[in-house]
Amino acid sequence: MKKARISELKNRLSHYLRFVRRGESVLVYDRDRAIARIDPIRDVSDADAGDWTAELERARVLAPPSAALRRDWLKQRKAVACDVVGALLEERESGR
Repeated sequence: MKKARISELKNRLSHYLRFVRRGESVLVYDRDRAIARIDPIRDVSDADAGDWTAELERARVLAPPSAALRRDWLKQRKAVACDVVGALLEERESGR
């Protein structure tokens, strides 16, 4: 079993997912405490989204949708009046 800290996993996610594809598990640590494990899917039926979402709905962690999204939902996005990428690059350069 591979071990990775959150920052390392974040920076090298593809690297660790290669191990998972090969059948290994990855144990995720926050400082010195294990908080999660990434395991490969053993059976294709395990990948069904309906199974885990239904389980989360029963546990009241996830609420079912109240209505279906309309087809024009993405077109209703608010227009951003500034250069978001430019602001992000400027923030990175200034070290904030």
